[in-house]
Amino acid sequence: MSTLPTNFPKTAAAFLLATVLSAAALAGCTGEPAPTTVTVPGSPATPSAGSEPELALRAELDSYAAQAGADFSVAIYEHGTGRAWSYHPEGRYLEASLVKVPILLTLLRQATEEERELTAEEEQLAELMICQSDNAATDELYAMLGGAEELQKTYGLLGVTGTEAGEVWGANETNADDQLRIATAVALGVDWIRDGLQDYAAVLLENVVPEQAWGISAGILNPVAEVGLKNGWLQDDLLAWNVGSSGFVVGGSAEYSIVVLTAGTDSLDEGISLLEGAAAIVNGWELGAYG
Repeated sequence: MSTLPTNFPKTAAAFLLATVLSAAALAGCTGEPAPTTVTVPGSPATPSAGSEPELALRAELDSYAAQAGADFSVAIYEHGTGRAWSYHPEGRYLEASLVKVPILLTLLRQATEEERELTAEEEQLAELMICQSDNAATDELYAMLGGAEELQKTYGLLGVTGTEAGEVWGANETNADDQLRIATAVALGVDWIRDGLQDYAAVLLENVVPEQAWGISAGILNPVAEVGLKNGWLQDDLLAWNVGSSGFVVGGSAEYSIVVLTAGTDSLDEGISLLEGAAAIVNGWELGAYG
């Protein structure tokens, strides 16, 4: 069985999320409303970002949105407090390569159900798909897993209701609330994926190649903060870019899942800039850089 490269760090996030991976495991605002949660059969409660950010943060995001003149959504789930909130939750975006995370969860679900380890081929494809966002590897793995039917089963277990699996992965629409559920499943685990495989998923997101480590990592100044993420980027039928980033942050006393989705920019670079501006604002608040 293949493993991750030996220079892959076993970060603090992986320790906090579960047990350490062994080589064999790898071989408008209204104060502070209570977040809405939805209990998913067979899983712990997963976040539904039904509340809004606090007033000052919302005002800052409103100002940034007006300045940017483009569409974006944000969703957060604070692991310690259980509070979940969203900004512009009605936004719809192409899922693009963000779908590679629930495809990974589908693989790990199947291996858990079958009480087996991943094969060397599955590990290789998973690592290429997540760490390098390799599309050919994703095509092969998606077909091996059973395609849209099996991915839709995973969405159902996650409580994802606004995203529908397609025969062509990534071409479907999604929203920030659904992506928050997916990111939190990797960060905190679900009871239909066993611990060792859960750890494996978290470490993959923590070790994307450096040139793809942009996105929700923006604005994190805490040198000990750990980030696991996956990004996606795709042009729509009008050739405007949809750029998204989702994952989790562990920094000091702050632990949270975060999603930022954008649409309508003329170039990928503009989409990344828009996304990172919003992410930097939110990370600053969550990690205590403001006030």
